[in-house]
Amino acid sequence: MKSYTIILLALAAAGCAMSQHSGSKKTRSVEREHTEWCDIWIPHILQTDKPRILLAGDSITSQYYASVCRLLEGKGYCARFATSASVAEPAFHAQLEAVFSQNQYAVIHFNNGLHGFGYTEEEYRAGYERALRTVRKQSPSSTVVLALSTPLNPESPENHLNPRIAERNRIVRELAKAYGAEINDLHTISKGHPEHYSDAYHFQAEAIELQSRQVAGTVEALLCAAHRNSLDAE
Repeated sequence: MKSYTIILLALAAAGCAMSQHSGSKKTRSVEREHTEWCDIWIPHILQTDKPRILLAGDSITSQYYASVCRLLEGKGYCARFATSASVAEPAFHAQLEAVFSQNQYAVIHFNNGLHGFGYTEEEYRAGYERALRTVRKQSPSSTVVLALSTPLNPESPENHLNPRIAERNRIVRELAKAYGAEINDLHTISKGHPEHYSDAYHFQAEAIELQSRQVAGTVEALLCAAHRNSLDAE
């Protein structure tokens, strides 16, 4: 029931944010999609014996979430925040606030770059930086990992968006350096592999497992480093 409550809070807050946004003549109009969705899932919410991990992103995150949970079983509890909202739009930030309403996270793996192409890269940077400020404020002790967005299928009509994804990834690298975040390069492992895809954006099982291993390996290494540091501090 906790996860459903958080989803309702997120959607209500997003509606308020969009209502306020649309009522202002000085602010930019919101770029909408045909279907918009938000999925917040926080299992084992009463357990405190293991570190909590947040996998944040979009449908790519949803695809690898279950496999990452399996690979990290016994090492931490994985939560999921996946949304169709771009970091450039107000709804995303209302949803992100809801994710932190009841929990702190040892590691936050952030993967958001394949939505909101109606926004400029300057707007993307501003929204992404706003999200990082929220993360630092709401969960200051978290280790943050910024994933480089996966490319689109090079054999699809949407391939023309890949230069924009590359520019967004450049922005993410800059923000990671500015905010002391780690980088997980999910872009390179799929680039130039049309056989990995099930459609323009999404991946087949073999590629999802490849991404899952890289995400889980990155998170596990950071958990181990944090554990060593805590032992050294004692």
